[in-house]
Amino acid sequence: MDQELVERIDLIERMMAEGRRTTQYWGWCFALWGTGQLVALVSSIFVTHTTLIWSLAMGTCGVVTGLVIASKRKTQKTESLVSRSITAVWFSFGITISLLSFLGQPAGLFNSRAICVIFLALMGLVNSASGAILRWPLQTAAGIAWWAAAVVVMFGPEQILGWTLIVMIVMGEIVFGLYLMARERAANLHA
Repeated sequence: MDQELVERIDLIERMMAEGRRTTQYWGWCFALWGTGQLVALVSSIFVTHTTLIWSLAMGTCGVVTGLVIASKRKTQKTESLVSRSITAVWFSFGITISLLSFLGQPAGLFNSRAICVIFLALMGLVNSASGAILRWPLQTAAGIAWWAAAVVVMFGPEQILGWTLIVMIVMGEIVFGLYLMARERAANLHA
């Protein structure tokens, strides 16, 4: 009976390691969405119809992500409970932030600070949940950084709102995504 328990624990550890390894294959997605947000944020400075800019940028990211995922599903043979869990967390985030941003904000329910705090807090949630599911401290730390940024924006002066958002998009999405892509490339070179 002890041998069976050891084998089960070993299987769970292998599944977590596989989840962490396959997460690095999503670096492109972090980089894509971070870049899309940065482009929309900078463009909205110069354009009066910011909802249109954000809708176009996020819609484009959504279509690209959908196409890449559909392509990857054709080549993947199986889907693990861990990957389904991570997908559910991020999909739920996407729906939630879309409802709040594209329905709530134009309806006047949120000001810029509120929507920024909500976004940062939700990014903290999905990153820390992903880190917990994968037992990956790096992504958990990323979640904590997003939460810390939410607190800074909540209580800091209005002038730091935009800069905090830009720093988190660059570091928490683009740089994190590029780091994951570099890990993927290194793993492929050693395989």
